[in-house]
Amino acid sequence: MNLKGMAIGDGLCDPISMTDYGDFLYQLGLLDQQGRTYFKEQGQLVIKYIQNKEWAKAFKVFDTLLNGDTIGSKSYFYNVTGLSNYYNFLLQEEPKDLNYWEKYINDPKRRKEIHVGNLTFHDGKKVEAYLIEDVMKSVKPWIEEILKANNYKVLIYNGQLDIIIASPLTDNFINGLDFQYSDLLKNATRHIWRVDGEVAGYVREVPNFAQVLIRDAGHMVPYDQPKWAYKMITRFTLGKRII
Repeated sequence: MNLKGMAIGDGLCDPISMTDYGDFLYQLGLLDQQGRTYFKEQGQLVIKYIQNKEWAKAFKVFDTLLNGDTIGSKSYFYNVTGLSNYYNFLLQEEPKDLNYWEKYINDPKRRKEIHVGNLTFHDGKKVEAYLIEDVMKSVKPWIEEILKANNYKVLIYNGQLDIIIASPLTDNFINGLDFQYSDLLKNATRHIWRVDGEVAGYVREVPNFAQVLIRDAGHMVPYDQPKWAYKMITRFTLGKRII
C-alpha cells in the first residue's frame, strides 16, 4: 500500500511550541491569575528540559500539570479545577460510555473478526510507560519533510473543546511549519464548514494541507461528533478538499 497522506487528530506534534496552557485555561475561566502564572512557569520549565533533551523530566512536568498518569497523585489541573476530564472542558469526568468499546472488542465474535486469537487485551498503560522518553520529542521535522515532498496530503484537526491538545496550541505549532506553502497558510482565509446546514467547524486549506477545527467536540472528535468526523475523513481519504 503506497502512502498517500496522513491525518492527525488532536496530536501533540511539537511540544515545545504547545506548552502555553496557562493563557488558554485562564481565558476559559478555569484558572485564576495565580494558576495561570504557575502553568506558564511550568511551561517554561518544560521548554527548558526539551531544549536540553531531558525528555523524561519534561514529561514529568507535563504529566504533573495535566494528566497525572504516572505521578501517583492528582494533577495540578485537577487540584485547582476539580475536573478530571482534560479531553473536554465542558465535562467534569470522562463519560462512562467512552470505555464501552473495551467490552465490545473483547467479545469472542469481534476477536475473531480482527484476528487476535487468544492474545490478551491491554489498555496501553505499559506502552505509555515505555514511551515517556518519546512523548515530548517533536515530530514537526517529519511533518515538514512530508509536506516538502509535495506528493502527500496532510490533515490536522482539533476538537474545539479539547484541553490537552487545545486548538490555539495546535495553531502555534502549525504557524511554525516551514514548507513551500507555509506563508500561504499563514495568510489563508478560515472558512466556515457546514454539513447538512449545520456549522460543523472551520477550515484553512492550502495545496496538500488542511487544518480543521471541529465545533462542539473535545479530544475524541469521532466520539463527540461522529457524523462530522466521518464527513471530514471521507473527503480527505478521497483526495477532496474539506470544503
